[in-house]
Amino acid sequence: MLDREGFEPVLSGVAVVKVIHEMYGESFRWKEPPYEYVFDRNPFDVISGTSRLREAIEQGASLGEIKASWAEGQREFGERRSGYLLY
Repeated sequence: MLDREGFEPVLSGVAVVKVIHEMYGESFRWKEPPYEYVFDRNPFDVISGTSRLREAIEQGASLGEIKASWAEGQREFGERRSGYLLY
C-alpha cells in the first residue's frame, strides 16, 4: 500500500541502499563512473538526479529525514501538475 505521498516504493529502495551502506561501512563503495553516457558524475547521483540522496546516506540521515527533505519538491510538483489534471 502506498503512503499518502506515494513515496513508499522509493523509500523502500532507499532503505535497502542505506542498510547495505551501514552494514558494510568502510568497505562499501559506490559504483564508479562512467554510467551509460555520463563520465563525470557518480552513477548513483545520475540515477537519483542529485548528489543529495547519496550524501544523506553517507552522513547517516534517517529515512524520516530523507523523506522530509523531499517535501518542498513534492509540494512544488503538486502545484505545477494541478493545472494539468482533468479529474
